Amino acid sequence: MICRESGSLTCIRKGANIIRSGDVVAFPTETVYGLGADAFNPNAVKKIFKAKGRPADNPLIVHIDSLKWIDFLYEDVPDYAYKLMKMLWPGPLSIILKAKECVPSVVRGELPTVAVRMPAHPYALKLIEYAGTPIAAPSANLSGKPSPTSARHVYEDFGDSVFIIDGGSVAVGVESTVVDATVVPLRIYRLGAVTPEDIERVTNLPVEIHIKPRDGRPLSPGHAYRHYSPTKPLYVFKDEEAFIRFVKEKQDGVVIALEKYRGISENFISLGDSVKDAAARLYMALRDGDRMPGDIIVALIVPPTGVGMAVNERLSRAATKII
Repeated sequence: MICRESGSLTCIRKGANIIRSGDVVAFPTETVYGLGADAFNPNAVKKIFKAKGRPADNPLIVHIDSLKWIDFLYEDVPDYAYKLMKMLWPGPLSIILKAKECVPSVVRGELPTVAVRMPAHPYALKLIEYAGTPIAAPSANLSGKPSPTSARHVYEDFGDSVFIIDGGSVAVGVESTVVDATVVPLRIYRLGAVTPEDIERVTNLPVEIHIKPRDGRPLSPGHAYRHYSPTKPLYVFKDEEAFIRFVKEKQDGVVIALEKYRGISENFISLGDSVKDAAARLYMALRDGDRMPGDIIVALIVPPTGVGMAVNERLSRAATKII
């Protein structure tokens, strides 16, 4: 059910009670909506995997509301990792470090590390505060489908089976950047609104991008498996001319691109005018594309600057075919 009572704290308190009782709650963050449970309750966390149909080796991110929790979650925090926390939290950055033994293996995907972040959304922070525990949460969607950027998207996937705190549409629209801080150079396993340049600037350390795992095993959330996919086939174009030519030849597809391409098709979904707009609108566009007439969805990548790199990475993971 969607809780959208006039007093938002009422919904948050109800959600916190559900978390404490060992069940799951969907809640807004600045990136996407999360499906959360008490991070220290393995039986509760298992309900997340069951609800989503999520592979058991795909680790979760632990969400905190205060730096006081890092001593309960991390074995050790290097100075450069602490700088990231002080400078970029609350915000869309998840930091991987060696986990304390008290962090359940189901949260870590059986890895020796854990990803933690502090979300920049007042509802998420209050939910964690009222629950009195860190909350483990992936995106609140069925595994493989586009992530939810509104309470309505969560309801489309789970209906009344999940308590949903309605916080409106999210601000960022793509999941957090995930950085492995156990090694130097630091490794980014998932791109997001916090860029490699942001991390380098704070730490004065080199950063490498490792989007694909070498042995197929995910080392962080969003690091393996096909994700974010609509039901219809999705053709993603890297070349503008090829994209325009394809759209003109095939008139029955849904077209997703930046606003400047609107005149190319009547069956058009705009990603806005900028890469920041595109990030906020991407998952809604993929979900809307499934509802609109047309047997395929055709998308053009955005300029690979800032969060545009994350938008293009999500499109690539969702694609049936990349052209």
